[in-house]
Amino acid sequence: MFRMAHPGAAWDSAEVERRRDTDGSLYTLAEFQSFYAQFADGSSSDAEGVAYKHWTEGKHWDHRMTKQIKAELSVDSLLALHREYNDALNYIHLSTLWHRLGAIDRSQRLRRKPAQLDALREHTLAMMPQFGTQALSNISLSLTRAGLSRKPPWPELWNALGVAAQGRVGEFDEQALSNTAWAFAKAGHTAPALFEAIARQAQGRVGGFTKQHLSNTAWAFATAGHKAPALFEAIARQAQGRVGEFKEQHLSNTAWAFAKAGHKAPALFDAIAQQAQGRVGEFTEQALSNTAWAFATAGHKAPALFEAIAQQAQGRVGEFKEQHLSNTAWAFATAGHKAPALFEAIAQQAQGRVGEFKEQALSNTAWAFATAGHKAPALFEAIARQAQGRVGGFTEQNLANTAWAFAKAGHKAPALFDAIAQQAQGRVGEFNAQELANTAWAFAVADARCDALFGGPHFVQACERNSKSLLGNQSALTQLEFWRQWRDACSVDGRTWPTLSAPLLAACQAARREAK
Repeated sequence: MFRMAHPGAAWDSAEVERRRDTDGSLYTLAEFQSFYAQFADGSSSDAEGVAYKHWTEGKHWDHRMTKQIKAELSVDSLLALHREYNDALNYIHLSTLWHRLGAIDRSQRLRRKPAQLDALREHTLAMMPQFGTQALSNISLSLTRAGLSRKPPWPELWNALGVAAQGRVGEFDEQALSNTAWAFAKAGHTAPALFEAIARQAQGRVGGFTKQHLSNTAWAFATAGHKAPALFEAIARQAQGRVGEFKEQHLSNTAWAFAKAGHKAPALFDAIAQQAQGRVGEFTEQALSNTAWAFATAGHKAPALFEAIAQQAQGRVGEFKEQHLSNTAWAFATAGHKAPALFEAIAQQAQGRVGEFKEQALSNTAWAFATAGHKAPALFEAIARQAQGRVGGFTEQNLANTAWAFAKAGHKAPALFDAIAQQAQGRVGEFNAQELANTAWAFAVADARCDALFGGPHFVQACERNSKSLLGNQSALTQLEFWRQWRDACSVDGRTWPTLSAPLLAACQAARREAK
């Protein structure tokens, strides 16, 4: 009867085929008929019709579930859907569910309550061999957007994604290559084998990348610190003729990435400079700072661009984050581009916010103003008060540069110099040649007579260990000679500080004579 009424029902296979009903479980046609008989009007034909209707709809359950996942509007409803239909969901459903979670959870609520994702995470790990390349890329992106990355239990899932993706990058399209690299870099998950595989695959396919993919891929490799010179060279060749299509953020990010990676690309930087200088009004504050930093770090001259950034930034420094204030000052000082109005604006803004600066930003800001020769006594006073209690968090370079900056600027800060001396005495063995010379010169210029640093043997011993580097650096030798003369003058008040070895003393004196 059923065969005659419903000839397209594939009756021969229906006895063994199983389809999902509305509860997500699998049933044969006979089981559909048995269950839905209770909802019929009593006739056998109606019972078969109701069963067949649900049997037919069951064929499309997977597609309907995918649509339902895409339509959910909250994290809670998505997780409830996973709990209810866990056993019925396939790899497409899981990929779609992660994609939807990443789109919805922009406040990163899940990062704060990761336990509620335990079942989904374990399910994803179990399903890993079945995911396609697009799914692997999408899941990585969604985890990054939701902030699910470095802390347990997420590294296990990231490792599994990395291994799965690494072996299949040849199947990735250009977007998936770029997005996967971006996701792993943004999440801060180290995956050198994956990045190497992506680099090999991408370098011959950048012609198919969109402008955003070019920028994002360079940014990802620079952020991950993964060396890929052939890839960067391919991106540079492709991007330099297309920067006119780049959005302002892509211009800034691309310059930043090449500078961060230390990859020379003069033609690309020229093209970015030409394009950016007329569009800086559309740059965000971060993009202004990052672009200046990139060109300064790369050592690429772009006076028109720096002038445009200066004009734009000086009226917007109130919107700059603390790091951007410091980086911008550092960039202009490093590039040697005079911008007194900008430096004055940064000084006014920074002096009340130095308590929020990181240690390196404190040091870099002082160094930048000293190097630029811009007087900012209130700013230096604020940095001195802030830094003297935080020098324990300074690197050796920060210690040396801060002392050098205050000496160069002629700003008296005895408490700061005492703090630097106390910190440096136990770490001077970690100073390199230039840091030793800068520190010695700074204390001499400031006349900071600190026995803690110079009274014992550690400073001159450190100079001796670095003598090979010092002997090849005339500027450093001149600085040490200035310190040596000051050290001798200090002996008048009874100080008996150790002095440099005879070969170093002779080299210092010779350098001083040549400098004159």
